[in-house]
Amino acid sequence: MPDISSYNEKEFLNAIAEGDDVAYAQLYRHYWNEVYSLALAFLKSPALAEDTIQEVFVKLWLKKESITEWKDFRAYFMAMVRNEIINTLRQGKRHMLIRNINPEIETTQSSPQEELLRSKEAATLIQEALSSLPVKQQTAFSLSRTNGLTHDQIAAQMQLSKKTVANLITLALNHIRDYLHRKGYLLEVLLVAISLLFLKK
Repeated sequence: MPDISSYNEKEFLNAIAEGDDVAYAQLYRHYWNEVYSLALAFLKSPALAEDTIQEVFVKLWLKKESITEWKDFRAYFMAMVRNEIINTLRQGKRHMLIRNINPEIETTQSSPQEELLRSKEAATLIQEALSSLPVKQQTAFSLSRTNGLTHDQIAAQMQLSKKTVANLITLALNHIRDYLHRKGYLLEVLLVAISLLFLKK
Protein backbone atom coordinates (compact mmCIF):
# COMPACT_ATOMS: atom_id res chain seq x y z
CA MET A 1 0.00 0.00 0.00
CA PRO A 2 1.58 3.33 -1.05
CA ASP A 3 1.82 6.36 1.22
CA ILE A 4 -1.48 8.23 1.37
CA SER A 5 0.08 11.44 0.05
CA SER A 6 0.48 9.81 -3.37
CA TYR A 7 -2.36 7.31 -3.34
CA ASN A 8 -5.16 6.64 -5.76
CA GLU A 9 -8.10 7.51 -3.52
CA LYS A 10 -10.44 4.85 -4.89
CA GLU A 11 -7.89 2.06 -4.45
CA PHE A 12 -6.95 3.29 -0.99
CA LEU A 13 -10.54 3.49 0.23
CA ASN A 14 -11.29 0.09 -1.30
CA ALA A 15 -8.46 -1.36 0.77
CA ILE A 16 -9.87 0.17 3.95
CA ALA A 17 -13.37 -1.07 3.10
CA GLU A 18 -11.93 -4.57 2.86
CA GLY A 19 -10.42 -4.26 6.33
CA ASP A 20 -6.84 -3.32 5.46
CA ASP A 21 -5.62 -1.98 8.82
CA VAL A 22 -2.33 -0.79 7.32
CA ALA A 23 -4.19 1.51 4.93
CA TYR A 24 -6.41 2.65 7.77
CA ALA A 25 -3.38 3.44 9.95
CA GLN A 26 -1.96 5.59 7.14
CA LEU A 27 -5.27 7.43 6.83
CA TYR A 28 -5.24 7.95 10.59
CA ARG A 29 -1.74 9.42 10.56
CA HIS A 30 -2.52 11.59 7.53
CA TYR A 31 -5.52 13.33 9.09
CA TRP A 32 -4.73 13.20 12.81
CA ASN A 33 -2.83 16.46 13.28
CA GLU A 34 -5.30 18.46 11.20
CA VAL A 35 -8.49 17.27 12.88
CA TYR A 36 -6.96 17.19 16.37
CA SER A 37 -5.94 20.85 15.95
CA LEU A 38 -9.48 21.73 14.91
CA ALA A 39 -10.99 19.96 17.91
CA LEU A 40 -8.49 21.55 20.28
CA ALA A 41 -9.27 25.03 18.95
CA PHE A 42 -12.91 24.65 20.00
CA LEU A 43 -12.72 22.39 23.03
CA LYS A 44 -9.62 24.00 24.59
CA SER A 45 -8.70 20.73 26.26
CA PRO A 46 -6.09 18.32 24.85
CA ALA A 47 -7.75 15.36 26.57
CA LEU A 48 -11.22 16.23 25.24
CA ALA A 49 -9.87 16.93 21.77
CA GLU A 50 -8.04 13.60 21.69
CA ASP A 51 -11.07 11.66 22.95
CA THR A 52 -13.32 13.39 20.43
CA ILE A 53 -11.10 12.63 17.44
CA GLN A 54 -10.48 9.08 18.59
CA GLU A 55 -14.24 8.62 18.63
CA VAL A 56 -14.43 9.87 15.03
CA PHE A 57 -11.86 7.33 13.88
CA VAL A 58 -13.61 4.53 15.75
CA LYS A 59 -16.88 5.41 14.02
CA LEU A 60 -15.06 5.62 10.69
CA TRP A 61 -13.67 2.10 11.11
CA LEU A 62 -17.07 0.73 12.13
CA LYS A 63 -18.62 2.01 8.90
CA LYS A 64 -15.64 1.18 6.68
CA GLU A 65 -17.67 -1.18 4.46
CA SER A 66 -19.64 1.79 3.12
CA ILE A 67 -16.65 4.12 2.71
CA THR A 68 -16.40 3.54 -1.05
CA GLU A 69 -19.97 4.80 -1.51
CA TRP A 70 -19.06 8.30 -0.30
CA LYS A 71 -18.78 10.68 -3.24
CA ASP A 72 -16.32 12.97 -1.44
CA PHE A 73 -14.43 11.22 1.34
CA ARG A 74 -12.81 14.33 2.80
CA ALA A 75 -16.08 16.28 2.95
CA TYR A 76 -17.86 13.34 4.60
CA PHE A 77 -15.03 12.75 7.06
CA MET A 78 -14.79 16.42 8.03
CA ALA A 79 -18.55 16.45 8.60
CA MET A 80 -18.03 13.56 11.03
CA VAL A 81 -15.37 15.59 12.83
CA ARG A 82 -17.61 18.65 13.01
CA ASN A 83 -20.55 16.65 14.36
CA GLU A 84 -18.43 14.94 16.99
CA ILE A 85 -17.06 18.27 18.24
CA ILE A 86 -20.60 19.60 18.48
CA ASN A 87 -21.69 16.45 20.31
CA THR A 88 -18.86 16.89 22.80
CA LEU A 89 -19.95 20.46 23.51
CA ARG A 90 -23.63 19.55 23.80
CA GLN A 91 -22.98 16.63 26.12
CA GLY A 92 -21.51 19.03 28.63
CA LYS A 93 -18.02 17.53 28.57
CA ARG A 94 -16.74 21.11 28.65
CA HIS A 95 -18.29 24.09 30.44
CA MET A 96 -19.01 26.51 27.62
CA LEU A 97 -20.91 29.38 29.25
CA ILE A 98 -19.68 32.30 27.17
CA ARG A 99 -21.44 35.08 29.07
CA ASN A 100 -23.38 35.49 32.29
CA ILE A 101 -27.11 35.61 31.57
CA ASN A 102 -30.34 35.20 33.45
CA PRO A 103 -31.04 31.41 33.82
CA GLU A 104 -34.63 32.03 32.76
CA ILE A 105 -33.44 33.53 29.50
CA GLU A 106 -31.00 30.70 28.93
CA THR A 107 -33.72 28.08 29.06
CA THR A 108 -36.14 29.98 26.84
CA GLN A 109 -36.52 28.30 23.47
CA SER A 110 -35.67 30.54 20.53
CA SER A 111 -37.98 30.90 17.58
CA PRO A 112 -36.86 29.76 14.09
CA GLN A 113 -36.63 33.43 13.10
CA GLU A 114 -34.30 34.17 16.01
CA GLU A 115 -32.13 31.17 15.17
CA LEU A 116 -31.88 32.31 11.54
CA LEU A 117 -30.89 35.79 12.66
CA ARG A 118 -28.24 34.37 14.93
CA SER A 119 -26.85 32.29 12.08
CA LYS A 120 -26.58 35.33 9.82
CA GLU A 121 -25.02 37.37 12.60
CA ALA A 122 -22.51 34.61 13.33
CA ALA A 123 -21.52 34.41 9.66
CA THR A 124 -21.01 38.18 9.56
CA LEU A 125 -18.94 38.16 12.73
CA ILE A 126 -16.79 35.34 11.40
CA GLN A 127 -15.97 37.43 8.36
CA GLU A 128 -15.16 40.38 10.61
CA ALA A 129 -12.88 38.21 12.71
CA LEU A 130 -11.11 36.87 9.63
CA SER A 131 -10.49 40.33 8.24
CA SER A 132 -8.54 41.29 11.36
CA LEU A 133 -6.15 38.32 11.14
CA PRO A 134 -2.52 38.60 9.97
CA VAL A 135 -2.14 37.94 6.25
CA LYS A 136 -0.56 34.49 6.62
CA GLN A 137 -3.36 33.30 8.91
CA GLN A 138 -6.00 34.62 6.53
CA THR A 139 -4.31 32.92 3.59
CA ALA A 140 -3.90 29.56 5.31
CA PHE A 141 -7.45 29.64 6.62
CA SER A 142 -8.90 30.62 3.23
CA LEU A 143 -6.97 27.91 1.38
CA SER A 144 -8.24 25.34 3.87
CA ARG A 145 -11.86 26.40 4.30
CA THR A 146 -12.65 28.11 0.99
CA ASN A 147 -10.44 26.20 -1.45
CA GLY A 148 -10.60 22.88 0.40
CA LEU A 149 -6.85 22.26 0.29
CA THR A 150 -5.14 19.84 2.66
CA HIS A 151 -2.41 20.98 5.04
CA ASP A 152 0.19 19.38 2.78
CA GLN A 153 -1.11 21.29 -0.24
CA ILE A 154 -1.23 24.56 1.68
CA ALA A 155 2.29 24.03 2.96
CA ALA A 156 3.55 23.52 -0.58
CA GLN A 157 1.71 26.57 -1.92
CA MET A 158 2.79 28.87 0.91
CA GLN A 159 6.27 27.34 1.16
CA LEU A 160 5.84 26.59 4.84
CA SER A 161 6.07 23.44 6.93
CA LYS A 162 2.92 21.39 7.51
CA LYS A 163 3.21 22.09 11.25
CA THR A 164 3.34 25.85 10.63
CA VAL A 165 0.21 25.63 8.47
CA ALA A 166 -1.62 23.70 11.20
CA ASN A 167 -0.57 26.34 13.75
CA LEU A 168 -1.76 29.20 11.53
CA ILE A 169 -5.18 27.61 11.07
CA THR A 170 -5.48 26.84 14.78
CA LEU A 171 -4.63 30.45 15.63
CA ALA A 172 -7.29 31.61 13.18
CA LEU A 173 -9.91 29.33 14.73
CA ASN A 174 -8.97 30.49 18.23
CA HIS A 175 -9.28 34.09 17.13
CA ILE A 176 -12.75 33.48 15.67
CA ARG A 177 -13.90 31.70 18.81
CA ASP A 178 -12.57 34.48 21.06
CA TYR A 179 -14.07 37.15 18.81
CA LEU A 180 -17.52 35.58 19.16
CA HIS A 181 -16.88 35.25 22.88
CA ARG A 182 -16.16 38.98 23.21
CA LYS A 183 -19.36 39.72 21.31
CA GLY A 184 -21.32 37.83 23.95
CA TYR A 185 -22.44 34.90 21.86
CA LEU A 186 -23.84 31.82 23.55
CA LEU A 187 -23.05 28.17 22.97
CA GLU A 188 -25.85 27.74 20.43
CA VAL A 189 -24.36 30.36 18.14
CA LEU A 190 -20.85 29.00 18.63
CA LEU A 191 -22.20 25.68 17.33
CA VAL A 192 -23.55 27.50 14.28
CA ALA A 193 -20.10 29.01 13.79
CA ILE A 194 -18.47 25.58 13.93
CA SER A 195 -20.87 24.34 11.25
CA LEU A 196 -20.10 27.31 9.03
CA LEU A 197 -16.35 26.86 9.47
CA PHE A 198 -16.48 23.21 8.50
CA LEU A 199 -18.47 23.67 5.29
CA LYS A 200 -16.86 22.74 1.95
CA LYS A 201 -13.65 21.18 3.21
